[in-house]
Amino acid sequence: MEYQLQILNASTAARLVPLYRELARHHNEVSEHFGGSFPGVPVEDQLCECVKDLSDGKARVAIIEEQGEPVAFCKVDVAGDRGYLDELAVLPGHRGRGLGSQLMDWADGVFRECGVRQVELRVVVGNDDARRFYERRGFLPSVLEMKRLQRDDR
Repeated sequence: MEYQLQILNASTAARLVPLYRELARHHNEVSEHFGGSFPGVPVEDQLCECVKDLSDGKARVAIIEEQGEPVAFCKVDVAGDRGYLDELAVLPGHRGRGLGSQLMDWADGVFRECGVRQVELRVVVGNDDARRFYERRGFLPSVLEMKRLQRDDR
């Protein structure tokens, strides 16, 4: 199998839809806290935000394709000397083949090129494989973020 890394722009970002859907499915599967509520907005809204970030020059996105089909992606944001690894996902049938590392190498290159001094990311509680992956790449836990859903008890 031959994989190719491609850089997306605002006009090609719609190719992310199946990857965003898989990321949502995966997060709902691994986290007992989401209960099917991830993401908090529809995938189409996530895509609109991504297109806006790409158009504004705030974000960069790379996908990895196999035979023209997207199988992995990474979205990074840069604000001054801070970088944010916003999203990184690899479809289940393609995990364990170094695609996540290839995307992280790409992201690290973007961060170096932009003069980023610190990179932040979030990992869904329960996504232990992702946590271990990022720890192998030098990331350490720094903050525990907590949330709750407000319920209408009327």
